[in-house]
Amino acid sequence: MKQIKGWCIPKWDSHFEHTLQLQKDSNKWQYQHKQRQYSLSFVNSWNLALDIGGNVGFWSQDLCKRFDQVWAFEPHPDNIDCYKENMKNFNNWRLEELALSDHLEKNAVLFASPDESGNISLNSHGVTHGSSARVLKEGRLTTTYTEVRTLDSYINEFSGQNIDFIKVDSQEHEKEIMLGGLELLKQHEAVIVLELPCRNKKEKKYHDDIVDILKDIDYYRRGNCVKETVFTKGKQ
Repeated sequence: MKQIKGWCIPKWDSHFEHTLQLQKDSNKWQYQHKQRQYSLSFVNSWNLALDIGGNVGFWSQDLCKRFDQVWAFEPHPDNIDCYKENMKNFNNWRLEELALSDHLEKNAVLFASPDESGNISLNSHGVTHGSSARVLKEGRLTTTYTEVRTLDSYINEFSGQNIDFIKVDSQEHEKEIMLGGLELLKQHEAVIVLELPCRNKKEKKYHDDIVDILKDIDYYRRGNCVKETVFTKGKQ
């Protein structure tokens, strides 16, 4: 790993390195600050937040300042190492070193961009087409392996707790994560924020499919900020 202006990122990540190097005052910089502020404006209780696609802790650091506890889910080993370093000053987090989906699997292939640690997914298309600035050829992607669980497989572990916020950024695997967590979501009143770009017809359909899936369990779309779409429970 390497440290750039106070953040540990994987040594092969040039994307966030460039972003961080541009910051004159890194203490004031927060990744996706506008999107996070927008989604958190819907939160009424501050017990437990889930950071699904924890990356290196860009969201988790801020969430730990606001919520009593944060559970993050991150499958890539290089990101995991950086996450632990970046979160050393906090003690109210737990990291699950695996991916979430709609099924259980011991050794699933995990695809990653060769130069962008935030562009990682169980879905290779989500990585090749994850960036707004370019399309990657699949042959350029790197691969590793990860355990896969579902959110519903954590129902007993979250028993007696209130999940108030769920952020998911998984590069075109958000639908599968929601499908794997429908029973858990029924039991909580969480604000859900999903990265759901609508840059083309395929992405718009993916977005609309998730809107329909969540509506069936009483979660409704409230709005969006950039690529992040917010859902809350109950008609308002």
